[in-house]
Amino acid sequence: MSHLAAQEAESIAIEANTCEKALDGESPSSVRIRAVDKAVFLGLKSLKELDADRMRLNDFEFNAMIYRLVDDYVEDLTSKVTKSSDGKVCVEISGYINPNNIALVQSEFQTSSSSDDESVRQIAGEVNKALTLKPQNPQNLALVYIKDLQYDNGAVSQKYAQFLKDKMKDNPYYYLTDEEDLADYVITPKFLKGKVDALDATHKRLQMVVVLDVDGLQDSTQSISQNRFLLFSSDEDEQDIAKRLLKKLLEASAQEAVRQIERKEQQKLEQNALGRQE
Repeated sequence: MSHLAAQEAESIAIEANTCEKALDGESPSSVRIRAVDKAVFLGLKSLKELDADRMRLNDFEFNAMIYRLVDDYVEDLTSKVTKSSDGKVCVEISGYINPNNIALVQSEFQTSSSSDDESVRQIAGEVNKALTLKPQNPQNLALVYIKDLQYDNGAVSQKYAQFLKDKMKDNPYYYLTDEEDLADYVITPKFLKGKVDALDATHKRLQMVVVLDVDGLQDSTQSISQNRFLLFSSDEDEQDIAKRLLKKLLEASAQEAVRQIERKEQQKLEQNALGRQE
C-alpha cells in the first residue's frame, strides 16, 4: 500500500470514555495512562468496521488485533480528564484511524480455513490439536536470547532487558538462554526516540519510539516497532511518565515478538505433521 493511498482513504473517527480506579500507591498520571489506553481500546473495539472480525475471531485473537491497532495506527489522539477524585480517574478520548491500516492489520489475522481440500483440513485440525499442547520433547524447544536495551546515545540498560525477560519467560515453545551463540532467536531492544514538547502552559506531549530487532524469524532482521504520543499535564512527573510508557511499549513489542516466534515454531510443527502424513 502506498503512502498516498493511505492518505486518500477517509479516516474513521474514534471516540470513547471510561474510568479507572487507582491501585494502591499508584500516581494519578499512571491511572490516567491506563484510562486513556482502555478508552482507545474500547473506542476501536466498537467500530462497525470490525464487526466481521468480531464474529470470525475468538476473543483472544480479536483483542490482539485491537491492541495491534491501538499501538501502531491511532492518529491525532487527544484526551482530557473528566473526573479525578476518590481514587478514580475518568477520561474522554478522540482520535482517528485510517481504514487502510485497519485492512492491513485484518490481513495479519486472516484464518486459513477456506480450503476445500478435506485432507488439508484434516491435517490442519491435527496440527491445531497438537499446538494446544506443550511440545513433548523439551530438548527440541527453541532458544531465545535477549540483549540489553540500547539507547540512542550508546548507553545500555540491563534493567529493561530483565523487564523483557520477565514478560517473555515461561513460554511452551521456547526457553530463554544466556548464551547468544546457542540462540535460535536473538532480540535486541532499542530506545530510538524520546521527545517532550510543551504544547501550552499546562500541557506537554511525549513521543517515544521503541524497536525490538529480532534475528531468526526470517533471513533478515525483523523490526517490531512501537511509536506512541502521550499528552500529560506540566505538573506531572515527566521522568515517571516516560519510564511507565517505555515499559508499556516494551511489553507491547514483546507480545508481538512472542506471537511471531510462536507462529514460526508452529509452522515447524505443521511441517512435521505434514511430513508424517506423506
